[in-house]
Amino acid sequence: MQSLFLKGTEFTPEFNYEVENFTIEISGESNIEKNNPFYISITEFISTIELAKPMRLNIEFKFSSICRSSKRGLLFFLLRLKELQVHCKTDIRINWHYPPKNSLVKIIGEDLEYMVMIPINTIESVITEVQEEELVTAL
Repeated sequence: MQSLFLKGTEFTPEFNYEVENFTIEISGESNIEKNNPFYISITEFISTIELAKPMRLNIEFKFSSICRSSKRGLLFFLLRLKELQVHCKTDIRINWHYPPKNSLVKIIGEDLEYMVMIPINTIESVITEVQEEELVTAL
């Protein structure tokens, strides 16, 4: 089994699976249209992880923004993780980081937790002064 890295675009987040520590990080923009195959491809990748029968899997979601159409893809991704949890008895720990003042990212994380019935730890991200200046400049 190998690690997998998918570079993010302006519409898709970055995906990084580290096989050494069984960690998945999905971060960046998730402004995906319905027909974009991004979430289908990472959901299918869970089958590769399942072959290793990991004892634990840590998932870090770090979205700077997310659109509602991304929620469907994330739902199927999390449902597949739930199957992994049941079939392999994998301890799955999920952290859902959301930007301050971005309630949509937080609400989508809470909605997904309710729908999939996997605990998701929501964490307000800390913005550094440099990031805050970049945000102000972008506006």
